Amino acid sequence: MNEVKATAKNKNASRKNNNNVDSNLVTLDQLTLIAAILGLIVSGIGLYVAWKQFSNNDPNYNESEDINLLR
Repeated sequence: MNEVKATAKNKNASRKNNNNVDSNLVTLDQLTLIAAILGLIVSGIGLYVAWKQFSNNDPNYNESEDINLLR
């Protein structure tokens, strides 16, 4: 009789551990997805800023003017 109770307790403990592990994996998957989305947003913003920096087509723009203003 004690063996049956011990086996039942072990099975219940095993199920709780499995549920806990599954819960942790789902949480990690969700955090990974959020991190990936945020990474895409940040890289998109970085590409946009770089594109704006390099696509300055103003013929009257002179970088040395900016440097002289800082002195």
